[in-house]
Amino acid sequence: MRAWLIQAMTGRRASEVLMMDFEPLSDIPGLDAAAVPEGGMVARLRYQQTKIDAAPNTILVGGDVVEIIREQQAWVREHWHLGPADTIRYLFPKTTGNRHGTKSWETSNYNHVLKDFSHHLDLRDSRGELLLYSRSHRLRHTKATTLINAGAPIHVVQRYLGHLSPEMTMRYAATLASTAEREFLALAKVGRDGREIGMDRRDMLDLVQLDLRTDRVLPNGYCLLPPTRSCDKGNACHGCDHFATNRTFLPDIQRQLAETQSLVATRQARHTERYGEPMTGANVWLEQRNAEIRSMQLEIVALEALPAGSTAVVRGAGVLGRTGYQDTAGTLDSKGASRS
Repeated sequence: MRAWLIQAMTGRRASEVLMMDFEPLSDIPGLDAAAVPEGGMVARLRYQQTKIDAAPNTILVGGDVVEIIREQQAWVREHWHLGPADTIRYLFPKTTGNRHGTKSWETSNYNHVLKDFSHHLDLRDSRGELLLYSRSHRLRHTKATTLINAGAPIHVVQRYLGHLSPEMTMRYAATLASTAEREFLALAKVGRDGREIGMDRRDMLDLVQLDLRTDRVLPNGYCLLPPTRSCDKGNACHGCDHFATNRTFLPDIQRQLAETQSLVATRQARHTERYGEPMTGANVWLEQRNAEIRSMQLEIVALEALPAGSTAVVRGAGVLGRTGYQDTAGTLDSKGASRS
């Protein structure tokens, strides 16, 4: 259960936890762990990166994870008859045929124990289906969507999950369509003077509807930045992960896309006429307009995928259109979908 709890708290894969070194923790340089408020990060955790070569293999963890690891170390020392300063190879060693602790607990056995435990508890959901602790990879999905829903930037979540590309991380962002309004209302519970508003979120729904927050309504969607924050990005909304929109704005985005594409064509023609050669993709103006075009194309694809009449809010659909988020081996087709 300690391995399972570490999975739940960190979003690591089962194999990454089971194959951790006996001492996987290290200090954060320059940080006094004793002075960190409750809930803060106090140590760096090194795990076994088992799936993607060259991906990160460390994350920051709080005191709750540290406590679980210390408990597991104490259990191992007791069962392997180790001294206070002695260690073995793994934090979660195989419990049979492993006298010297040189073998880690196998994922298959771990899942088997969890499955038996689930059947013993016989906990069931509202549909009567058995809740299986052995489906522990769901904990990774939960951690990822929790971070994204909390407003963590995509590149931060990418680093935390150990993904090599933002495209892998953006798979989890699909859940934002159903949580964007809830997140906005949660952020709106802080007043302009920074004080927390003592009001139930359901009451806020009546007072702070997205379409009535005129200070956050944009011509093509909504800005989900909290009221206490300002934006200095000008009209770069389409590539921002705080930008949300829905199907009612689809005609506006389609019109803006057509106007931007027409503007690009006109400027390129004038550039060629004046300088005798076409404007390259490295041109700072063209680079930004192409990023806007990619982002709008991605937004249109996301909105068109919603059922007609849907009022669901889609957030951050155009993030992958930003410069640096493209696969250099791929392109965007006419609808904005990536292909290689």
